[in-house]
Amino acid sequence: MKIKNIVFDLGGVLLKLDRNACVEAFTNIGFETFGEILNEYVQDGFFLDFEKGKFDSAEFRDRCRKHINRPVTDEMIDSAMKAFLIEIPKERLDYIKRLKSNYKIYMLSNTNPIAFKIVEGYFEDLGYSMQDCFDKLYLSYQMKSAKPDATIFKMMLSELGSPQSVLFIDDSHANLEAASQLGIYTLMIDQQSEFEKEIDLKIKEIEQCQ
Repeated sequence: MKIKNIVFDLGGVLLKLDRNACVEAFTNIGFETFGEILNEYVQDGFFLDFEKGKFDSAEFRDRCRKHINRPVTDEMIDSAMKAFLIEIPKERLDYIKRLKSNYKIYMLSNTNPIAFKIVEGYFEDLGYSMQDCFDKLYLSYQMKSAKPDATIFKMMLSELGSPQSVLFIDDSHANLEAASQLGIYTLMIDQQSEFEKEIDLKIKEIEQCQ
């Protein structure tokens, strides 16, 4: 079966992340143990619950305040979150837009509404909207599930169809393994990868084997 659907992770693949800068930003506003719940791939504690959509942005901020011994505004918390989200290389979005002429393109991301709103602004700054680049977004906080849980992949496949029609691109071994176990083709890509070259080679490799 020919590849019809290409699914991109967001953070680490399209979006440059800086965990240390984020931890430092939260520490600077008084949340000194924030590093215990922020991971590059799968968050922990109430951050993970936030990314699974178990509560909204207002409650997330209130939970942060419980760890901070001085008054902090919503804007200060959101700004600390933004420190995690560095930039999107425009050439990666340019390439995705070109892929759309031959494939359906999707995003599957562990994210939260505060971070996602910030990232939408990054797309707009580069002259793109999310709709320009993706046919549909599969976001953890909307789906109430997070990678690498098989549930979120199965929910996506219920709409995309055969796993053999899907190439999933992520920077986490755990996420790629979970997808692979369901029969989805996978490719590891991170910020150091030759993005366009490695994806083109993987598509060619898959199609030569089919």
